[in-house]
Amino acid sequence: PEALHSPVFNFTKHPSTSSFTVSAQTYSLKDPGKDYDYVASALVFDSDTSMRPRILLIQRSSSDIMPNLWEVPGGGVDDDDKSILHAVARELWEEAGLTAAKIECLVGTPHIFAVRSGKEFCKFTFLVEVEQTSDERLKVKLDPKEHQKFVWATEGQLIAGKVGNVELEFTSWELERIILEAFSVRKQICLKQSQTPMAAMGKWARGLVKLTQQAVYQII
Repeated sequence: PEALHSPVFNFTKHPSTSSFTVSAQTYSLKDPGKDYDYVASALVFDSDTSMRPRILLIQRSSSDIMPNLWEVPGGGVDDDDKSILHAVARELWEEAGLTAAKIECLVGTPHIFAVRSGKEFCKFTFLVEVEQTSDERLKVKLDPKEHQKFVWATEGQLIAGKVGNVELEFTSWELERIILEAFSVRKQICLKQSQTPMAAMGKWARGLVKLTQQAVYQII
Protein backbone atom coordinates (compact mmCIF):
# COMPACT_ATOMS: atom_id res chain seq x y z
CA PRO A 1 0.00 0.00 0.00
CA GLU A 2 1.27 3.44 -0.84
CA ALA A 3 1.44 6.29 1.65
CA LEU A 4 -1.16 8.31 -0.31
CA HIS A 5 -3.76 5.66 0.48
CA SER A 6 -2.91 5.27 4.14
CA PRO A 7 -5.95 5.11 6.43
CA VAL A 8 -6.62 7.53 9.23
CA PHE A 9 -4.86 5.96 12.19
CA ASN A 10 -7.01 5.72 15.32
CA PHE A 11 -4.85 3.42 17.41
CA THR A 12 -4.81 3.46 21.18
CA LYS A 13 -1.57 3.53 23.14
CA HIS A 14 -0.14 2.36 26.43
CA PRO A 15 0.70 5.16 28.91
CA SER A 16 4.36 4.12 28.81
CA THR A 17 4.57 5.42 25.23
CA SER A 18 3.53 8.98 26.13
CA SER A 19 6.97 10.43 25.37
CA PHE A 20 6.58 9.27 21.75
CA THR A 21 3.29 11.08 21.13
CA VAL A 22 5.21 14.07 19.76
CA SER A 23 6.83 14.73 16.41
CA ALA A 24 10.46 13.83 15.71
CA GLN A 25 11.32 17.54 15.77
CA THR A 26 9.85 17.97 19.25
CA TYR A 27 11.37 14.75 20.54
CA SER A 28 14.82 15.85 19.36
CA LEU A 29 14.66 18.84 21.71
CA LYS A 30 15.16 16.41 24.59
CA ASP A 31 18.74 15.89 23.45
CA PRO A 32 19.82 19.14 21.75
CA GLY A 33 23.43 18.01 21.47
CA LYS A 34 22.54 15.25 19.03
CA ASP A 35 21.37 15.35 15.43
CA TYR A 36 19.68 12.01 14.98
CA ASP A 37 17.41 10.80 12.22
CA TYR A 38 14.70 8.72 13.88
CA VAL A 39 13.51 5.26 12.85
CA ALA A 40 10.40 3.48 14.14
CA SER A 41 9.54 -0.21 13.80
CA ALA A 42 6.68 -2.53 14.74
CA LEU A 43 6.76 -5.97 16.37
CA VAL A 44 3.54 -7.80 15.47
CA PHE A 45 2.34 -11.17 16.78
CA ASP A 46 -0.26 -13.20 14.92
CA SER A 47 -2.52 -14.00 17.88
CA ASP A 48 -3.13 -12.82 21.44
CA THR A 49 -4.27 -16.27 22.56
CA SER A 50 -1.89 -18.64 20.77
CA MET A 51 0.08 -21.02 22.97
CA ARG A 52 2.93 -20.68 20.47
CA PRO A 53 2.93 -17.02 19.45
CA ARG A 54 4.50 -16.13 16.15
CA ILE A 55 6.03 -12.83 15.12
CA LEU A 56 5.93 -11.22 11.68
CA LEU A 57 9.23 -11.05 9.79
CA ILE A 58 9.67 -9.57 6.30
CA GLN A 59 12.48 -10.11 3.83
CA ARG A 60 14.04 -7.19 2.01
CA SER A 61 13.91 -7.07 -1.76
CA SER A 62 16.84 -8.56 -3.65
CA SER A 63 17.25 -5.25 -5.51
CA ASP A 64 17.26 -3.02 -2.41
CA ILE A 65 20.06 -2.20 0.00
CA MET A 66 20.81 -5.06 2.40
CA PRO A 67 19.22 -7.46 -0.11
CA ASN A 68 17.42 -10.60 1.10
CA LEU A 69 17.96 -9.86 4.80
CA TRP A 70 15.13 -10.13 7.30
CA GLU A 71 13.61 -7.41 9.48
CA VAL A 72 10.32 -6.19 10.92
CA PRO A 73 8.09 -3.47 9.42
CA GLY A 74 9.54 -0.03 10.00
CA GLY A 75 11.35 2.95 8.57
CA GLY A 76 12.28 6.57 8.97
CA VAL A 77 10.10 9.00 10.90
CA ASP A 78 9.00 11.68 8.41
CA ASP A 79 8.79 15.38 9.18
CA ASP A 80 5.07 15.34 8.46
CA ASP A 81 4.34 12.40 10.78
CA LYS A 82 2.08 13.67 13.56
CA SER A 83 4.14 11.76 16.10
CA ILE A 84 6.70 8.99 16.37
CA LEU A 85 3.83 6.59 17.15
CA HIS A 86 2.04 7.69 13.98
CA ALA A 87 5.24 6.91 12.08
CA VAL A 88 5.09 3.35 13.48
CA ALA A 89 1.49 2.98 12.30
CA ARG A 90 2.26 4.46 8.87
CA GLU A 91 5.29 2.24 8.28
CA LEU A 92 3.34 -0.84 9.38
CA TRP A 93 0.62 0.00 6.88
CA GLU A 94 3.00 0.83 4.03
CA GLU A 95 5.23 -2.21 4.46
CA ALA A 96 2.79 -4.91 5.58
CA GLY A 97 -0.71 -3.61 4.86
CA LEU A 98 -1.65 -3.95 8.54
CA THR A 99 -3.49 -1.33 10.60
CA ALA A 100 -2.27 -0.62 14.13
CA ALA A 101 -4.98 -1.03 16.78
CA LYS A 102 -2.81 -0.44 19.86
CA ILE A 103 0.82 0.48 20.37
CA GLU A 104 1.66 -1.41 23.51
CA CYS A 105 5.19 -0.48 24.61
CA LEU A 106 8.77 0.18 23.59
CA VAL A 107 10.77 -3.05 23.49
CA GLY A 108 14.35 -2.73 24.67
CA THR A 109 16.07 0.65 24.64
CA PRO A 110 16.50 3.12 21.76
CA HIS A 111 19.18 1.79 19.43
CA ILE A 112 21.76 4.34 18.32
CA PHE A 113 23.76 3.49 15.22
CA ALA A 114 25.69 5.21 12.44
CA VAL A 115 26.05 4.55 8.73
CA ARG A 116 29.18 4.90 6.61
CA SER A 117 28.52 8.57 5.91
CA GLY A 118 28.73 9.21 9.64
CA LYS A 119 25.04 10.06 9.97
CA GLU A 120 23.58 8.84 13.27
CA PHE A 121 20.19 7.23 13.71
CA CYS A 122 18.06 6.50 16.74
CA LYS A 123 15.70 3.54 16.35
CA PHE A 124 12.61 2.78 18.44
CA THR A 125 10.92 -0.62 18.24
CA PHE A 126 7.39 -1.03 19.59
CA LEU A 127 5.12 -3.97 20.32
CA VAL A 128 1.97 -3.37 18.26
CA GLU A 129 -1.45 -5.01 18.20
CA VAL A 130 -3.15 -4.84 14.81
CA GLU A 131 -6.72 -4.87 13.57
CA GLN A 132 -7.97 -8.26 12.45
CA THR A 133 -10.28 -9.14 9.59
CA SER A 134 -13.70 -10.67 10.16
CA ASP A 135 -12.18 -14.16 10.01
CA GLU A 136 -9.60 -13.13 12.66
CA ARG A 137 -6.67 -13.52 10.30
CA LEU A 138 -3.90 -11.04 9.68
CA LYS A 139 -3.57 -10.51 5.96
CA VAL A 140 -0.10 -9.22 5.18
CA LYS A 141 0.35 -7.28 1.96
CA LEU A 142 3.93 -6.42 1.03
CA ASP A 143 5.22 -3.69 -1.23
CA PRO A 144 7.28 -5.73 -3.75
CA LYS A 145 9.61 -2.79 -4.31
CA GLU A 146 10.79 -3.11 -0.72
CA HIS A 147 10.06 -6.66 0.45
CA GLN A 148 9.72 -10.00 -1.28
CA LYS A 149 8.53 -12.47 1.36
CA PHE A 150 7.13 -12.73 4.88
CA VAL A 151 6.99 -15.46 7.51
CA TRP A 152 5.46 -15.91 10.94
CA ALA A 153 8.18 -17.24 13.26
CA THR A 154 7.96 -18.82 16.71
CA GLU A 155 10.55 -18.13 19.37
CA GLY A 156 12.09 -21.53 18.75
CA GLN A 157 12.36 -20.92 15.02
CA LEU A 158 13.93 -17.55 15.66
CA ILE A 159 16.57 -19.11 17.89
CA ALA A 160 17.20 -21.83 15.30
CA GLY A 161 17.46 -19.20 12.57
CA LYS A 162 15.09 -21.07 10.30
CA VAL A 163 11.38 -21.26 9.47
CA GLY A 164 10.79 -24.44 7.51
CA ASN A 165 13.27 -24.24 4.65
CA VAL A 166 13.69 -20.48 4.99
CA GLU A 167 16.95 -19.30 6.52
CA LEU A 168 16.71 -16.19 8.69
CA GLU A 169 19.56 -13.71 8.39
CA PHE A 170 18.74 -10.34 9.91
CA THR A 171 19.77 -6.81 9.05
CA SER A 172 21.56 -6.56 12.41
CA TRP A 173 22.26 -8.60 15.52
CA GLU A 174 20.60 -5.83 17.56
CA LEU A 175 17.32 -6.33 15.72
CA GLU A 176 17.48 -10.07 16.29
CA ARG A 177 18.02 -9.46 20.01
CA ILE A 178 15.06 -7.06 20.17
CA ILE A 179 12.79 -9.56 18.39
CA LEU A 180 13.70 -12.27 20.89
CA GLU A 181 13.08 -9.85 23.76
CA ALA A 182 9.62 -9.15 22.33
CA PHE A 183 8.56 -12.71 23.12
CA SER A 184 9.39 -12.18 26.80
CA VAL A 185 7.64 -8.80 26.86
CA ARG A 186 4.53 -10.29 25.29
CA LYS A 187 4.45 -13.11 27.85
CA GLN A 188 4.59 -10.58 30.67
CA ILE A 189 1.76 -8.54 29.16
CA CYS A 190 -0.42 -11.64 28.65
CA LEU A 191 0.24 -12.71 32.24
CA LYS A 192 -0.83 -9.32 33.61
CA GLN A 193 -3.95 -9.33 31.46
CA SER A 194 -4.90 -12.81 32.73
CA GLN A 195 -4.76 -11.49 36.31
CA THR A 196 -7.21 -8.60 35.80
CA PRO A 197 -10.66 -8.78 37.49
CA MET A 198 -12.37 -9.16 34.12
CA ALA A 199 -10.12 -12.04 33.13
CA ALA A 200 -10.66 -13.67 36.53
CA MET A 201 -14.43 -13.33 36.10
CA GLY A 202 -14.19 -14.92 32.65
CA LYS A 203 -12.18 -17.80 34.09
CA TRP A 204 -14.74 -18.24 36.88
CA ALA A 205 -17.61 -18.24 34.35
CA ARG A 206 -15.91 -20.84 32.19
CA GLY A 207 -15.37 -22.99 35.28
CA LEU A 208 -19.04 -22.65 36.22
CA VAL A 209 -20.14 -23.70 32.74
CA LYS A 210 -17.86 -26.72 32.92
CA LEU A 211 -19.25 -27.75 36.32
CA THR A 212 -22.81 -27.33 35.06
CA GLN A 213 -22.10 -29.48 32.03
CA GLN A 214 -20.61 -32.17 34.26
CA ALA A 215 -23.64 -32.06 36.56
CA VAL A 216 -26.06 -32.39 33.63
CA TYR A 217 -24.03 -35.31 32.28
CA GLN A 218 -24.22 -37.09 35.67
CA ILE A 219 -28.00 -36.58 35.85
CA ILE A 220 -28.42 -37.99 32.37
